[in-house]
This record gives sequence, C-alpha cells and structure tokens, in this order.
Amino acid sequence: MKTIYAEAQPGKVVLKEKEIPAPGKGEVLLKAKYSAMSPGTENGLLGEHIVPLPTSIGYAMAAEVIEVGEGVEELKVGDHVVATVEHAQYVVTSELNCTLCAEGVDLKQAAFWNLGHTGMYALRRSNLQLGEPCAVLGQGFVGAITAQCARIAGAVPVIVTDLDNNRLEAAKKMGADVVINSKEDPDGLEREVAKLNRGGLPVIFEATGARGPLMQAAELVSERGRVVMISQVHGEAMPPIDDPIMQKGASLIGTYVNSKPYKLRRADLLIEGAWPPVMGKKLNRYVNSDCWTSDEDIQVFLNLIKYGKLDITPLISHEFSYKQIPEAYADYVFPHVNPDMTGGLICWEE
Repeated sequence: MKTIYAEAQPGKVVLKEKEIPAPGKGEVLLKAKYSAMSPGTENGLLGEHIVPLPTSIGYAMAAEVIEVGEGVEELKVGDHVVATVEHAQYVVTSELNCTLCAEGVDLKQAAFWNLGHTGMYALRRSNLQLGEPCAVLGQGFVGAITAQCARIAGAVPVIVTDLDNNRLEAAKKMGADVVINSKEDPDGLEREVAKLNRGGLPVIFEATGARGPLMQAAELVSERGRVVMISQVHGEAMPPIDDPIMQKGASLIGTYVNSKPYKLRRADLLIEGAWPPVMGKKLNRYVNSDCWTSDEDIQVFLNLIKYGKLDITPLISHEFSYKQIPEAYADYVFPHVNPDMTGGLICWEE
C-alpha cells in the first residue's frame, strides 16, 4: 500500500508518497490519527543540526493498529497506541516502539506524549519533594508540562516565566501559582524568590531553548539546590555558571530522555512442577518504580490525562490538516520558530 509522508528538504517540507510493506515479524501497521509538531526539535532537523537532509520528520503520533505481523504479543488490531514515528498516514514499526493507550484517553492530547514524558523525566531527575517551591523558566510545551507535573507532585509554589503573555495565560489556566513575563518584569523572578525567605529556590527547571537563563538559575538556586537543564541549544556558549553552582554545592542536572532505558523486559526463573527452576520463555514487562523507563513514564502521562489530573489542551495552539504540513512548517518552524505556536497538532483523518 501507499502512504503519504512529510520529508524535510533544504529550506522546505514537502509531502511525498511511497510504498510501505506489510508488517514483518514483531511489527505492526499503524493508521495515524494525530501527530504532534515539536517546533524546537524539528527546526533542528530542518537546520541539519541532527541528521543530514533530506529526512523524514515527526516523532510523536497517536494511531490505531490495523494489522499485526507474526510474533506480535502485546498489541492487537483496533488498539490505540502512541509511537515514535514519522509524520505519515500509515507506518510500519516495531511493536517495541509502541505504547498502548489506556481506553478513554483523548488522542489529541496523547499525540504529545513525547514532550510529556520529557517533562516528566525532568521532574524525576530533580528529586523534587512535596512542599518544595520551584521555578520553570520557559513555557513552551515541555516547560508547561514540567510545571504541571511539578504541581501534581506537590511543589508549592510553582513559579513560571516566559516572554509571551499568551503562554503565561495558558500557564495560569493549568494551575501555575505565579506567572512572570521576564521581558516586561526582568526582576520579577528574583523578587518572588526573595518573598519565600529561604535563600533561593531548591529546584529550577530551565526550558527556554536558550543558554542565558542558566545564569539566572545558577544565581537564584539555593544551597544544595538543583538546576535542571531540559532544553538543548545549538550554537550558544554556556554562561559562567560554574562559580555559583560550586559555591552553593548545587547540582546541574541533564535530562536528555535517551539517557534512560526506553523499555525493560525481564527474564525470570520459574518452578514448573519440577526442580531446579528453569528460565521462562517469555520476557515480561518491568514495571517496578525503582527504574522509570520512558515507556512507563509515557503510560503515566497518558493516565494523568485519562483521569483528569493533567490537561494540556490549552497548549494545543494550532491544528492542521496533513495537507497543510508544508505551509505549517514554513510559517511556524523553519527558518525560525514562530513564538505564536506552543503546540501544533496534525490531523490525519480525511
């Protein structure tokens, strides 16, 4: 069968058509429902900061399983899943690349799972404790989800900063305690930190997509506090944060999601009516919370949506038909990310 997919070429994105095979062993055929535009990452792709062009783009989709290959054990036809796949109407991918969506999850929100578990990983790496105040610098999609996760985890207060009032208004709707436009009120964050009367913030998340705010974070973090880097930046030098971090005994923490296991499967010894135990033939999902894999965090993200603990609809600023993909990327992603877009949703239904 044929699929329509998006390809990044120098200076533009085009829609193309290609043949796709039937799913092979351990593979599934997915029919796209929605996929998410991540302006920062995909700007990096179009700028050839990640891989050479031309290349497929997109990496976060909510889809329906419409065919399964030999040996697929965890998925069946009709299941809804999320997966790291390109923008395309139909995609063949490994079963291991898919996470099952719980019944009742809003698929529009589910499409942003990749950004969601990025923010969740930042929260876990911060070791934020119930009652600790925190700040999230930057209210793009990942920063906004990080702030919501911090609120759910019990941070008090949750302070957020951004340069855009629309994003700050969305942050208010989603439960941020204090919102600050750092362009209009450059001293606002320092003033709010002083009100807490604790010598700084124990946790500061940097999600601006720039390196300058790391200096402010290093200056405002408390003794033995944690500065958590979420955003990746191309071509900007690091500010001189080493001295304040060193003097305070603070920690600088990276949160690239590929620094943790994506999925874990365990092999177990079993007693099957005789001694000694034998190795079981099936690899079972590892679900214990001493190691939160990406797959488990994705499922937490989806359940937070399902049970109404997390609502990211205020972050979905634009919706596009798949036929509008070339124009959407030209207007909102490349050569410059348009600040009017927080989250772009591509709809694949005709």
